[in-house]
Amino acid sequence: MSLSARIIIGLLAGIATGLFFGELAAPLKTVGDLFVKLLQITVLPYIVVSLIAGLGRLQLRDARLLAGRAGLILLAIWALALLLVFLVATAFPALERAAFYGAPGLAAPEQPNLIELYIPANIFFSLANNMVPAVVLFSILVGVALISVDPDDKKQVLAIFEALTKAFARINQIIVSLTPYGIFAIAAAAAGTLTIDELEQVQVYLVTYVALALMVTFWVFPGLISALSGIPFREVLVTFRDTLVTAFATGNQFVVLPQIAENCKTLLARRGIDSEQTESSVDIIVPVSFNFPSLGKMLVLLFVLFAAWFTDTPLELSQRFSLAFNGLFSLFGSINVAVPHLLNSLRIPSDMFQLFLVTGIVVARFGAMLAALHIIVLGVLGTLAVTGGLTLNLRSIGRYLLLTLAGTLALVLLLRAYFAVAVPEPRPREEVLAGLHLLEEPVDARLVDNPQADPVSDDVRNRLDQVMRRGVLRVGYRARNLPCSFLTSEGELVGYDVQMAHFLARDIGVELEFSPFRFPDLPEMLETGQLDIAMSCISTLPDRMSRMAFSRPYLELNQAFIVEDHKRSLFSDLARLRDADNVVIYVVSSHYFVPGLQKMLPKARIEWLEAAEDFFTETGRDADTNTHRALLLTAEEGTAYSFRYPAYTVVPSASGVKVPVGYALPRGELTLAEFVSSWIALKREDGSSARLFEYWMRGGAVREHQPRWSVLRNVLHWQD
Repeated sequence: MSLSARIIIGLLAGIATGLFFGELAAPLKTVGDLFVKLLQITVLPYIVVSLIAGLGRLQLRDARLLAGRAGLILLAIWALALLLVFLVATAFPALERAAFYGAPGLAAPEQPNLIELYIPANIFFSLANNMVPAVVLFSILVGVALISVDPDDKKQVLAIFEALTKAFARINQIIVSLTPYGIFAIAAAAAGTLTIDELEQVQVYLVTYVALALMVTFWVFPGLISALSGIPFREVLVTFRDTLVTAFATGNQFVVLPQIAENCKTLLARRGIDSEQTESSVDIIVPVSFNFPSLGKMLVLLFVLFAAWFTDTPLELSQRFSLAFNGLFSLFGSINVAVPHLLNSLRIPSDMFQLFLVTGIVVARFGAMLAALHIIVLGVLGTLAVTGGLTLNLRSIGRYLLLTLAGTLALVLLLRAYFAVAVPEPRPREEVLAGLHLLEEPVDARLVDNPQADPVSDDVRNRLDQVMRRGVLRVGYRARNLPCSFLTSEGELVGYDVQMAHFLARDIGVELEFSPFRFPDLPEMLETGQLDIAMSCISTLPDRMSRMAFSRPYLELNQAFIVEDHKRSLFSDLARLRDADNVVIYVVSSHYFVPGLQKMLPKARIEWLEAAEDFFTETGRDADTNTHRALLLTAEEGTAYSFRYPAYTVVPSASGVKVPVGYALPRGELTLAEFVSSWIALKREDGSSARLFEYWMRGGAVREHQPRWSVLRNVLHWQD
């Protein structure tokens, strides 16, 4: 049985195992990681010795020829890949409204140290930290230096490097023979932990990417090799099938570099192209090509086009050209840095990057296979270009182009037909977060729009006694105050403070009555007994404390600006923001922060809102594109709004102010204030506050873990 057949069997057996055992198969990921590390043992040493030996054997004229002709092949590969990406993106279906995806906070991707990544100041540091570009540059410099050394002087050195190249290739072959077992472990762990729910919303991108990846792998670029070299198409596929399957199964093209080099030499040798120049060219092109944007990276641009479609962000023709040019150069670095940059440059909500990370579970494997294919194509065609082995047969090239164009058009039509049937309309924006529920069983509660006054009677001592006698705690809330208190589309009142109100009522043994309030009316509602307490992330600010009492703070939230996603860089730079014209800052109900804002941003205009959501629904409808709008809120509240409105993002305030929030109470009710403050301390000590904070403020409500479906759990019912 061939290695590729055994790899496929291992892959299928792993998937079946993962589906059967579910999350019980997760520990096999350790075995898979161990196998990938084994594959990596010889890769960096192989790059060093093969590059030095390959370049050292060349004459200066041959080196220049190699760089020029292989560079032209690389440009042709990039151009063809970009053309395919933009053509296939036309398959995205037309929707009446965009889908929305948000994430509870987005950490900025770590910026790499480009100097350390590309400059081998200490080659041992670069080797130890897997800095491939620096290792390649060091090897190229040594190899180029050897070109000018006297042949007799460098003969023994080259012999050592050539022997090491063969030794490393042999080690790699032995480790590759273990691939079926490693693939089994990787596939079992992935199939056992991957949830289909995570992928349902992005099937348009996934289906398009996979379809394009398969067409590129099994026709476009093998066909290009065949058309330009005369090597039969089937022979190209058979020669490299083990390598492509291994790259796909491991999700790592780096580990198959030695295999690619040996397979390229084998394929060319079978066609009678077997010389020292051939071996040198392969040994140079294969490791060097790893450092350039590969097909796997190029197809990531499809995600940026998908993100624009997904969020209903129109892209002009000039923007598409900009994406092609900027995208190519951005992809010289990490895709986790390139994708946020490209999203931001096109004013696409950066929350989409979280969605990109989810799709990486599937896309990474196809990307690794495409990256391996890229190195194969460049290795074969680049070597043939140097050795004069390219056969420019116009009939073969014309037939190839015609078949490729026809295949691409057929793919677009098939995808459009599939999406017309399979892609549902997305949920309306107001239904985002609508499926959230309270963490624990609520007490008996009702919503009352216009509560009757119920002042403290003469026969009770204070408001707390009045609540106990009444048997009902009257709680004020703001209906559109994510994530503290808000109504779902089903009319259920939920949120951090709503859950805390249920805890408080349960702990004192009473029922609940919720009533909405407006800030101007709140002091009177508390004074007259329409409300006993207001629980809705109310900042304890002096202008409010002068009109009502507050409990001790139960949270300290971080002040932040909520801004349109593409304005993030402006509001992150205080110096630029201070000099900017047409800045409008919206604040909710309190003037406390206005003097500080005016001092920090003297040119800004301040506007007041009754509710934070008005910023997204009312002020945003006819906003002037030249106006820089921001909502001053807390980062924790802003995160929830950015989930519902992903075109907005959270920018920490330059002041770094912490905003204390407490529960509003009637003035003079010291007993009730002390009671509530002591109760808050108890909730903090027993962990209830931290649990609710994670659930409501940090997005735990939308990240609740459900056990992965498995045959063992859901069919045989052998596991709870």
